[in-house]
Amino acid sequence: MTTASTHADARSAGPTIIACSLVSFMVGLDALVVTTVLPQIRVHFSAGQGLLSWAVNAYALAFAVAILVGSALGDRFGRRNIYLDAVIVFAIASACCALSPTFGWFILARAVQGAAAGIAAPLALTILTIAFPPERRGRILGIWGAITGLAVAAGPLVGGAIAHGFSWQWVFWLNLPVGVLVVVLSLRIQRDGPRARRIDVLGLATVTIGTVLLVHALVRVRPDNLTDASIWVEGAAGVAVLAAFAFWQTRTATPVVPPVLFRSPGFTAASLATAALGAGLYGAAYLLSQYIAATITHDPLNIGLALLPWTGLAIIIAPLAGRLSDRTGEGPLLAAGLALQGLGALLITMFGGTNYLSLLGPLIISGIGISVAFPTSATALMRHTTPELAGAASGVGNAFRQVGAAIGVAVAIAAFSFAGGFTTPAQAQTGLHTATLTLAVIGGLGAIAAATISRRAKAAARSKSHDARQRTTHA
Repeated sequence: MTTASTHADARSAGPTIIACSLVSFMVGLDALVVTTVLPQIRVHFSAGQGLLSWAVNAYALAFAVAILVGSALGDRFGRRNIYLDAVIVFAIASACCALSPTFGWFILARAVQGAAAGIAAPLALTILTIAFPPERRGRILGIWGAITGLAVAAGPLVGGAIAHGFSWQWVFWLNLPVGVLVVVLSLRIQRDGPRARRIDVLGLATVTIGTVLLVHALVRVRPDNLTDASIWVEGAAGVAVLAAFAFWQTRTATPVVPPVLFRSPGFTAASLATAALGAGLYGAAYLLSQYIAATITHDPLNIGLALLPWTGLAIIIAPLAGRLSDRTGEGPLLAAGLALQGLGALLITMFGGTNYLSLLGPLIISGIGISVAFPTSATALMRHTTPELAGAASGVGNAFRQVGAAIGVAVAIAAFSFAGGFTTPAQAQTGLHTATLTLAVIGGLGAIAAATISRRAKAAARSKSHDARQRTTHA
């Protein structure tokens, strides 16, 4: 199949943009909205606090595990086919969450939901990317980033509203009409055929086991078990298995993650920057919601409103950043976005208190950074690959973001627990300052990685220009 044949025609362009963006909206909304109705879920199932965390962790763990599996299945059986199947499974699993008779069934349904999301979201990004020529991708992914940002902004608000006036089951019933709309629109997406003859079963097995061990170790981290040796052993085993997976990928003829991807310095830098973005975003989201609830307001709707200046800016800024990246390249914008994200965290470290106004300015600065970095990170990943490798590239990028998110939450919890606690507002403030300082460092490291994209892109352009002049001279 040629590259040109994958581009959307005039009739399918609109449905492709809307459908693929709505998938990210649905998946992102579900990941965040559940956190605000956890008290209702705990009461409904009489679940203990330790088990209750699996309402979030089961989704996150299954999501991380399924990402590369979905990319491989899409390459083997056709991306649109697997993508549509995953959306349908996600909607059915959402209904099962709402109808679960016991907490065990609820956790199982959440895991299925997370696996379906981990397959659908990366494939949606791949389909959206290859449907448009490179010169339009920044603009298109800016729209995608805005709709995804809307999910981040709406998550706490929707959860707070449901916690006020409805039963928690409505968090999951909301996915059904969105899922139906996505399926209807997706039928207009151009059908694609298989790109791979075989699936690397050993590779999928090792990356799955390694990811399960690493992410499970990270999501187990809590202030009271940081000295638990089993967490460190499990995490180390996960890293070792993933290292074995990386070695196997250089030996097999049908790799899940083609090593050629990481021969591109731009792709490697974009992957590291994406991991830093995920760590900063989710680490801060966990910290801020808990901190605001402990020191400013307990009302879930007010917590959502308090976070709106941080999350809601993506609706406006992401499309502008995406369009600008088509002109300037992703490197400078991604570096600036991550630097602003880190600066916002640093300002919270320096000035954040129990007065909401002390948080407002840093939240806005960090929100601007996230809104710029989110779409440009996706564009940077996909710009440094080929249409044939787009599925694997999208899967790798999402895997880096998801593992980065787990690391960010774990680091935030560890830093907070070492320095403070929720016993008094003063302790909470001390813990917040230490944790946000670590997140600021992560943002800075991500900005440095992103800055190399620009330098290497310029070097590559100079090299191509030199080669062209040489050919002209010899001619």
